Amino acid sequence: MSMPGVHHDESASGAQIAVPVRSPRAIAFARLRRDRAAVIAFYLAAAVLLACFVGAPVLSQILGHGPNDLFPYAVDDNLRPVGPLSRVPDTHAALVDDYGEIVPPATGTGKTLLILGADGALGRDLFLRLLYGGQVSIEVGLLAAVIALLIGVSLGALAGMLGGVVDAGVSRLSEIVMAFPILFLLVLVGASSLGSRLQDITLGVLNEGVFSVALLIGLFTWFYPARLVRTQLLSLRRSEFVDASLVSGAGRAWIFRKHLLPHLGPSLVTWGTLAVATGILLEIGVTFLNAGVRMPTASWGRILADTWGSPLAPSRYLPAAVSLWPTIFASLAIFIAVVALHEIGEALQRVFGTERPR
Repeated sequence: MSMPGVHHDESASGAQIAVPVRSPRAIAFARLRRDRAAVIAFYLAAAVLLACFVGAPVLSQILGHGPNDLFPYAVDDNLRPVGPLSRVPDTHAALVDDYGEIVPPATGTGKTLLILGADGALGRDLFLRLLYGGQVSIEVGLLAAVIALLIGVSLGALAGMLGGVVDAGVSRLSEIVMAFPILFLLVLVGASSLGSRLQDITLGVLNEGVFSVALLIGLFTWFYPARLVRTQLLSLRRSEFVDASLVSGAGRAWIFRKHLLPHLGPSLVTWGTLAVATGILLEIGVTFLNAGVRMPTASWGRILADTWGSPLAPSRYLPAAVSLWPTIFASLAIFIAVVALHEIGEALQRVFGTERPR
């Protein structure tokens, strides 16, 4: 008696050997587990997510201050911020004498720990700003990828399923959007009055500035998944199972949802993972150009911009007043997150055998 999910094979002696039949999804995940680089990248990405979204609020409660709290005694007379593992007076206002000079804090003022030191002349906690800034940058990357997928999959599905004039219109529209220099447009729109009005939209759960930057990135990157979905649907819609479904009276929407969308899943997941990494880099670039996340909200791009200014208004490098720790730690966090996400995307591409998103 045969059992479902088991393939019976006969050995040389004539005895049947039960060989379990695995689904393509199970085979893909088995390959993924054997990919050491992908496993390491997954753990790194998970560690970054946990540190930013779980560790940040917990650490803030333990330390007793937030990422935007000012510590005037965390900088020296040249406004150079203190380095890692510094304990500074736990006060947000400095005492000033009659000559305008800062004097030591009052007797009995407690101390607070700045694990990675201060971020700049304002004396804010660099470690907390890195963690909360990671929340903002990752939220931008995730939301931008979701927006791009929603628009791209919808338009690509219409082009691939309907063809004709709809296909031509979507193709021309995607080519027009592809021709635009995305970073220039993001800076142009972000610095306009429209970008300023979008800054205040949080949807009740997002950090300030996340929705505006993510929306702009999604609106200028949807053509990637649109072209990917269109190309695959043009090939799949000629398949026998699609013809059989049409003959049986199934509608195009039902066919797309039940039969075609599962075939598109691996390619879209691969592109989405890479799109999150790209969205993080775009947020950093736009914010560094002073058109993205605004002060005092922390983001990885905001930390770099606060340290070095913007290309139009660069900060002078004064060794006695500038600390390199914010740049080093922010760059390290960006490197780990982006490389981990990119390696996961590359591993999914190898495992599923999907076409590299272009």
